[in-house]
Amino acid sequence: MTASGPPWPVFGAGSPEPETSAAGKARPDRVRPPRAGPPWARQTSPEPTRAGPPWARQTSPEPTKADVVRAEPATAEPVRAEPVRAEPVRAEPVRAEPVRAEPVRAEPPWAGLSEDGAPETGAPRARLHGLPDRLTALTRLIQIGSARTGADGFSEELLRDAEQLEERAGERLRLSAGHTVVALAGGTGSGKSALFNQLAGHDFSAVGVTRPVTREPHACVWGTAGSGPLLEWLGVPRRFRYGRGSALDGGEAVLHGLILLDLPDHDSVVTGDSNQVDRLVGMADLMVWVLDPQKYADAAVHRKYLVPLAGHSEVIAVVLNQSDLLGADEIEDCVGDLRRLLDSEGLHEAAVLVTSATTGFGLDELRKLLIDAVSERRATSARISADVDGIAEQFAPYATPHAEGPGYQGAGARDPRALDGDAAQLIGRMPLGSEEQLVDAFSRAAGVSAVGDALQSARELRAIDFIGWPVAWVAERLTGRDPVRKIRLGRLWAELRSMSAGPSGAQQAEIDNALTKLADAACPPLPMPWSRTTRSALRSKAEQIPAALGTVMGESLPAENTIASWWRFAGALQGLLLGCVIVSLAWIVTLLIFGVFHAARNVPRLFGDASLLPWIVILIAAFLFLGWLTAAGCVNLVRSAAARERGQVQEAMRAKIGVVAREMALLPAEEELAEYRRFVDEFRVVADS
Repeated sequence: MTASGPPWPVFGAGSPEPETSAAGKARPDRVRPPRAGPPWARQTSPEPTRAGPPWARQTSPEPTKADVVRAEPATAEPVRAEPVRAEPVRAEPVRAEPVRAEPVRAEPPWAGLSEDGAPETGAPRARLHGLPDRLTALTRLIQIGSARTGADGFSEELLRDAEQLEERAGERLRLSAGHTVVALAGGTGSGKSALFNQLAGHDFSAVGVTRPVTREPHACVWGTAGSGPLLEWLGVPRRFRYGRGSALDGGEAVLHGLILLDLPDHDSVVTGDSNQVDRLVGMADLMVWVLDPQKYADAAVHRKYLVPLAGHSEVIAVVLNQSDLLGADEIEDCVGDLRRLLDSEGLHEAAVLVTSATTGFGLDELRKLLIDAVSERRATSARISADVDGIAEQFAPYATPHAEGPGYQGAGARDPRALDGDAAQLIGRMPLGSEEQLVDAFSRAAGVSAVGDALQSARELRAIDFIGWPVAWVAERLTGRDPVRKIRLGRLWAELRSMSAGPSGAQQAEIDNALTKLADAACPPLPMPWSRTTRSALRSKAEQIPAALGTVMGESLPAENTIASWWRFAGALQGLLLGCVIVSLAWIVTLLIFGVFHAARNVPRLFGDASLLPWIVILIAAFLFLGWLTAAGCVNLVRSAAARERGQVQEAMRAKIGVVAREMALLPAEEELAEYRRFVDEFRVVADS
């Protein structure tokens, strides 16, 4: 260290980050935080009693001059008046026992946080869901949404923003939970660099009349151990990193873990400066906007930064600098007007402070704000939670049921915490009776009723060969009508086979109409893209349904030549009765020959007594009537059996058609609706509702 250098380490210009040395550990006057636990377990103050911005919950005593390096104007350089020359730790830093954080690969970086998202502070939960649960749910939202992009699908830009937030949150929580990143942001000439120097206790960031002065981010670190990877992630050049942690700075132990950033001017005309500001504003844990009396209402900072960050008011503070240029009444008027502007922009929780980097006015309050943020260790989780709140608002249209039609996008303005989860779960299901509706429609399209009628007719025609009255059968044979019956029977079975042959049996148009009707009933209440994806899932196998219906109908048909056992018995009985008629006719002929015409003598009376003719005629009539009656009764039995068989076959067909409807239409739609219900559940966790 040279004679003009400051008494704290300045690590930059390509030099390695200073680490704790063995000599430094042995110095009794060196104040260091305890090493007994993880960084976030080093609590120095009691827990807050109410939820609010981290800097508003003051729990540690106000620092005195013995505790905090009181900043005089930066030009006075009080510390340089008596430089410490014999500082062996700074002259040759020893890299003994560097603190290296080994990331746990098996778990996400937020797995080590407490349920409320803060690093083990024990603060009362102000939310329904902890930050780890919300980040995990956000990961699932991204997975679900990534499979449903495209036209009328999830916004690819939203998914990219969510992925970047997930990655940024993981990196931030993985790097150092024991450091709080506070960014001083402001426009040209607002005095943020002067405030940075006053808080740091040295002229680290150049101040001058040339605009812009700050072109690269500067960082002052209280407690450098473990801060290197975090500073690399923030993109702070090594030559602009400054460390506060030497033996002379023991009074500022309350700021241990603070990384104070001086950002480039947000309104700089230098190419790339505003991009750096945008990037670091999105990465800082606590944002302090430094405004001056002339431009505190500048639309550039309000519209570009403060209004979009309205959901982050818990981790935003606004400093009205250069108060030495105003009178007391003017300060009061400016603060009142600034407070009104912030409230109108939704920044109700943002703190408003008044400072002067020239006179040191208000620096104690600003330093106390930083001490509160560092001691409570909640700024990091509060910032990430606010980012998750913002992304949840953008996911809201994809989870919120609406009645304005599929193209309605106004749901994005709704409060995601107001989502009615029960209503969303209710509409995320197929309507009651959907399967019966499809079974009826598919049965009509496949002609189940016609198949049943044809099967019944075929059974009746086939039974005639066995149970029909032989006299009528002989008459049909003699008159030539029997071939017509045979042809009709063949046509019936051909018709049955054709109906169960595949697509030609089940009309595609009728199936499409049935699916469209069901989709019109189930999909409109769903938000985009779920109404579209559910409709697509319902119709995803529409072209395969006719063939599947034909297959199940063919499987349900009985064998073509099935013969009931009693048909043969009835046929034998009919043959016996016909034989009796034939025998009776032969008897009559015999009586006529021998009893009437006396063709021979000594003929037995049974064959020669003509008086028996009337009785034989009556007997023949009885046999004929009995045969007809038997045939009629058997036909009725066959018709009843055929009707029962038709009903059984139709029921079997409908049951198998129901399986087709479930597997090829309802199941894909229900899987998509199950994903919607899962999305709603995960969204409610992300939105903390």
